Amino acid sequence: MKSPSLYRSRLQNGLTILVQPLHNLESVSVGLSVGVGSRYESLGNAGMSHFVEHMLFQGTQRRDVQELSRVISAIGGTLDACTGRESTVYYAKVPGRHFTLAMDVLADMVLHSRFAGSAMQKEKNIICEEIRMYEDSPEDWVHDLLFQAMWPRHPLGRSILGTPPSLRAIQRPDVLRFMRANYLPQNMILSVAGSVTPAQVVKQARRWLGESVLPGRNRVAAPGALQPDFNHLIHRRPLEQVHVCLGVLGMPFTNAKRLTALALSNVLGGGANSRLFYEVREKRALVYSVYSFMDFYQDTGIGGIYFACHPKKVKEALRVIQTEITRLASSPITSREYQDVREQMCGHYVISLESSSTHMWNMIHQEMYLHAHPSPAGVLKAIGRISKTGIQKLAQELFVNKPVAAALVGPVTKDAYKSLQEFMIKTKKTKK
Repeated sequence: MKSPSLYRSRLQNGLTILVQPLHNLESVSVGLSVGVGSRYESLGNAGMSHFVEHMLFQGTQRRDVQELSRVISAIGGTLDACTGRESTVYYAKVPGRHFTLAMDVLADMVLHSRFAGSAMQKEKNIICEEIRMYEDSPEDWVHDLLFQAMWPRHPLGRSILGTPPSLRAIQRPDVLRFMRANYLPQNMILSVAGSVTPAQVVKQARRWLGESVLPGRNRVAAPGALQPDFNHLIHRRPLEQVHVCLGVLGMPFTNAKRLTALALSNVLGGGANSRLFYEVREKRALVYSVYSFMDFYQDTGIGGIYFACHPKKVKEALRVIQTEITRLASSPITSREYQDVREQMCGHYVISLESSSTHMWNMIHQEMYLHAHPSPAGVLKAIGRISKTGIQKLAQELFVNKPVAAALVGPVTKDAYKSLQEFMIKTKKTKK
């Protein structure tokens, strides 16, 4: 697979610039990533990163809130942002000829937002409604509760949205201090992919982001990951189903086994071709939705399984899941599964590269965690090196005789809770 050249540079003020020219495309995706998220927050300012993200759409010195909504959509583009546990990213996707406008708008938002008092109160109310909406969606909420069960005394275990009391406590001086401490050029990554040249990007980066903030300040450090507690959290609600999330300690993004972990997750519960989907849903009709997932962070990670079912079926669903994980850890996957999972991962990766947005996000994540940028050909070769025994051994490392955190939302029965307490994968490890 031909690998297009990636350009990396750094401005004098510390801003990192990443460019992936894709001249076969008509679009340009521009992302400005700031290395701060909910993990960097104290209990007193929980939700600050997400609140700032909202506020940056509420008007600048040059554009009011309506104009910020209009200016990119009027050219057929999109403007959005997202806050995670370890970063906040503002991004736009526009026709290539409007690249300069995208740079202008993103820089304007990040550097010149007004943080008006009336807008702050409005956004606090909106985010409180977002929290209520989130908690009314049990599939979403149970994932947040799983993190709380894993890290109850650490920022990783708190909701990215914060809480109504923590939001109400935020004042304008707090926001400005947060911006001065974190929105620094040496803590930002400008990632651009699509119909542009490196020279164009560097020119516009210098114009809009090069001289606005002086370098030299130290960013706020994230607290190191704690050993998980592996609690079981239950929120009983009058729902039709019980929503269950199980979690084990995973691995950091930098771990050499990360691709093997993704392959393991795909085989276990990565879609309609997975073992859990077939055994738990198709064969026994215990659930409508069941899947596994892997999340990776700076120095830790989490491997998880989600399912939702009738309260009387939780015990049997847990038993089948336990059996399937034991089987996965006890013997290598089949040759068909091995071929399928590698082809699935390669195919998904190759297809995703047809979008400028994927290149933009890939560069951000690689710079954040790896400080290196593997070529597409290199990624495909790495997927090809995943082995059957590697998947089996990793299943043993992650699941066998390991504690399991859990979160449940819905009408949880005593029988279901007893089954959860007994949930533990026990099998003999293969000899190394």
